[in-house]
Amino acid sequence: TGKDYANIKIFEIECKLVGYENIRVEIDAQGNLQHIVNLRRSFDVSFSNQGFYWYQGFPGNNSHPEFQASGAYVFRPLTQTAEPVSQTRTITCMKALSVQTAVIVFNDWASQEISLYDEAQNVEVEWTIGPIPVSDNIGKEIIIRYDTDIQSQAKYYTDANGREVLERTRDYRPTWNYTVLEPVSGNYYPVNSRIWIKDQTRQFTVLTDRSHGGASLHDGSVEIMLHRRLLYDDDLGVSEALNESAFGEGLVVRGRHSLIVDAPATSALVHRVSAQNMYMHPLAVYSLTQQTYANYSTAYRLTWSALTDVLPLNLHLLTLDQLGPKDYLIRVEHYFELNEDDTYSHPVTIDLQSILKSIGTITNTVELTLGGNLPLAELQRLNWVTSDKQSSRATDHKEQSLNDTSVRLTPMQIRTFQVTVA
Repeated sequence: TGKDYANIKIFEIECKLVGYENIRVEIDAQGNLQHIVNLRRSFDVSFSNQGFYWYQGFPGNNSHPEFQASGAYVFRPLTQTAEPVSQTRTITCMKALSVQTAVIVFNDWASQEISLYDEAQNVEVEWTIGPIPVSDNIGKEIIIRYDTDIQSQAKYYTDANGREVLERTRDYRPTWNYTVLEPVSGNYYPVNSRIWIKDQTRQFTVLTDRSHGGASLHDGSVEIMLHRRLLYDDDLGVSEALNESAFGEGLVVRGRHSLIVDAPATSALVHRVSAQNMYMHPLAVYSLTQQTYANYSTAYRLTWSALTDVLPLNLHLLTLDQLGPKDYLIRVEHYFELNEDDTYSHPVTIDLQSILKSIGTITNTVELTLGGNLPLAELQRLNWVTSDKQSSRATDHKEQSLNDTSVRLTPMQIRTFQVTVA
């Protein structure tokens, strides 16, 4: 059945969210995510499970390592199996002019909205968790899990700093023989911006809007920690349990994931650009005015951009700060990694003058350290000498006062400059 509310149509049946030429999402009548189909690549990722689960926090007294409690600084579940937050769920599907959304409610403290925007290459999942109930005197650690049919062979990939990505292998450490004592928490890694799994033909990437912990505990599975409410102190600093509350109840947390299904060879382009759009989007600020739009637009300049030319797709202007009447701090990053994309994982040269023509003619350019507080030419690094008497220094920083305004950036490089304009 369907109902119309001012250009929004609501369905209480199974739904398919179909984007313009890019993505199709299939959800059954029970609210289970079934498939994400990449229409451009003509393949799909199937889901056997997708939803919220919880671990019971270990209720230890911290007297010995085996009695370590799960708390603010330690994730240590009592059992190694996560339980679903609910055995049933309800679904309501809505369609508006530019977005289609499935609202899936698990219980009165866990829900998600799966949205597909027109022409988008990703699926948005907005999750809401809390207040986590603890009236049963059990601390709970809530995860979201995506169980797919991808043959990931114990490999998964997480970023360590919001930029570079490292390969992880379940129950394995590359530099020592690892004994598995904590099968769940021992495989959790920081997920600052993204986590993915892949096989030969498909890659499933999750972009996060904040730092999480995450893992792939089974082939084809990705789980991400969302919220925790615990009743025992882990005895590692704060001397209190992780049991935050507001207005007499536990905290409510809301966040957003962006799901990308693409081929491994082309996924980097999609998730790198999508991440920039997700993390660097403008902040909209509103204010009431007594003027008409015509009067306001006459009195004030409504638009301005420092950039007079478009940056290459793999570069991002991180910083443009005015230090003085004629001095500016400019920081530019190459946000692709080496060898992750055939087109964009290569050095790029730009001309700062042509890009920043609007601020004036650049008369002097000095490269600074990343922090912007020291000329790079004056940087004195500690020169480690290894056992074979080879220096650890890869390059020397020389001639960082530039004769022209051309700047070359290699993959993952960030360069900082102070420029003077006339």
